[in-house]
Amino acid sequence: MIRIGVIVPADNDTVLEDLKIGLNNKYEIIDYRMEETGTNGYPENCYEENKFIDDLNNAGNYFKRNNVKYIVYGRGYGTYNDMGRESIKAILKKYAEGVLLPTDLIMHRIIDSNVNTISIVLPYTRERGITDIKMFDEKNIKVEHDFYLNTDDGKIISGIDGDRLCNLFKENSDLIKNSKIIVIQCTALHTADIIEKLKLLAGTEVLSSNSVIIDYLSQKI
Repeated sequence: MIRIGVIVPADNDTVLEDLKIGLNNKYEIIDYRMEETGTNGYPENCYEENKFIDDLNNAGNYFKRNNVKYIVYGRGYGTYNDMGRESIKAILKKYAEGVLLPTDLIMHRIIDSNVNTISIVLPYTRERGITDIKMFDEKNIKVEHDFYLNTDDGKIISGIDGDRLCNLFKENSDLIKNSKIIVIQCTALHTADIIEKLKLLAGTEVLSSNSVIIDYLSQKI
């Protein structure tokens, strides 16, 4: 069985749990929990940067010893701009055949669909969510409607149940009904067991950070 290595955040296992549900034993999953490096989504000084790089290499070496084919970077940390994502991939690609970042997969799906306007659901506060909106804007993807669940705590985000997401879709149906793609951004948010229901509620394509990983890996079998 093909092995994938999943880098999980320090404070939650959601991406790991969603992949187990969505991939349904198609892969053997090896996980590595990274340490908490900083609080603002990216290294802010040399100490944090070096610690982050060391931890990435430790993860890569662990996965290489376990013969993984793909590495899934299941965190948002360090991925909020092109430079950060490319740096992470450059480090990890030494250790596996492929490196998957959810944001890259989402961007590719949007671009391949010839869509340049999306709606986005973020578990964060609006203040933190601005970073995500700017990230899409840099790719000339306009966020037409943005919705927030108003927490920046990964543990709390991981405890948000599917009913809350479904209710958000229902309550904002007039705003999202004309959206061609709705993005649910954050690997800490459980979506594997409700993504199809959300698509039915929205009447359009719904991409989540975890669902795009599942879709990509499912196509590789």
